[in-house]
Amino acid sequence: MSADNRHTNNKRALIFDFDGLILDTETAEVEIWTELYSQVGLSFNMDAYMHLVGANGERGFHPADPISDRPGEERSNDQVRVEHRRLAWEKTLKLQPLEGVVDLIHSAKTKGYTLAIGSSANYDWVSTHLKRLGLFEYFDTIVTFDDVEEAKPAPDIYLKVLEKLNISGDQAIVLEDSYNGVLAARRAGIRAVAVPNPITKDQDFSLAESVLDSMRELDLKNYF
Repeated sequence: MSADNRHTNNKRALIFDFDGLILDTETAEVEIWTELYSQVGLSFNMDAYMHLVGANGERGFHPADPISDRPGEERSNDQVRVEHRRLAWEKTLKLQPLEGVVDLIHSAKTKGYTLAIGSSANYDWVSTHLKRLGLFEYFDTIVTFDDVEEAKPAPDIYLKVLEKLNISGDQAIVLEDSYNGVLAARRAGIRAVAVPNPITKDQDFSLAESVLDSMRELDLKNYF
């Protein structure tokens, strides 16, 4: 797509991350890992985990490793991961959207904004929860780890969103809760607004346009 074609497009897009931004799945996942570690007498390494938040794929460390690598541990690494995913699924099914999320989605759609999801999770996870929450139909496109070669902090997911929406980066704002997500947006040439959750609140958000306590604070007029 040429730059000229993009700039004749008057779309304004709001691109949402999913985990930790729409649903606070990240707090839930940490709680589950902490419990699984406690069951085998280990302490959960939060510092190591923080490098993984907002990303996907193998990055040299997985929280299942210290459990499955224990002397005498009968569960394989894959079995520990499956157990965590099962517990995370059960816990997430009880979660409701974070403060301001639903109101922002309704308001932005009413005002003519194009809405998208750009997530490092897989499509089934994202779409299932959006449908459960009654939010699926509000989004014009959903891009997940299933659609790209590399997840965040690589820019691939957000570049794919721009491609699908037929817009340029300056026509969009990304809403993110993690450093990896903000970095991915910036690498894709899109401004990012950080809305941290309890797990990510101490991360470096210096690359973000602004840092908000909740999406209730977002005033779209400040960015478009």
